[in-house]
Amino acid sequence: MAVKTKKTKKKSSKKAAKKPIRKGPQTEVDEDVLEFISALDAYKKEKNRPFPTWSEVLLVLRQLGYRKG
Repeated sequence: MAVKTKKTKKKSSKKAAKKPIRKGPQTEVDEDVLEFISALDAYKKEKNRPFPTWSEVLLVLRQLGYRKG
């Protein structure tokens, strides 16, 4: 007995329209923010911690001189 198979039609090979590249808002990063990011990255590298706890983040902030006001 012969098995019937359904042949699917190939869709026309139209190229997909290119989506425009979305860019976020261009903002300047504050010097304090860059200092914090740098200090946190250094801490993560030194302690081999890719994801520090919030207590560790607070420690880094205190080492930068931030105090509760």
